[in-house]
Amino acid sequence: MGKCADFIGINLNRLDYAGALHDPVAAVVFCQPQNVDYNVVHGKVVVNKGKLVGLDLPKHIEAHNRAAKRLLEG
Repeated sequence: MGKCADFIGINLNRLDYAGALHDPVAAVVFCQPQNVDYNVVHGKVVVNKGKLVGLDLPKHIEAHNRAAKRLLEG
């Protein structure tokens, strides 16, 4: 999704952030994408409660696996 987020929401009550609250900016900057609970891009919610919204994830995983196989086959 790149850098287009209007804003993101992160639950800081996770083990990942233990000890990081003394520098909340660093905690957000270095957070992993899977730790984002909410993400709004161009006014549209794209991640809600940690789940992608409006994306057929199995379809994209299948396409990615096909592309990876083609790359490996040369």
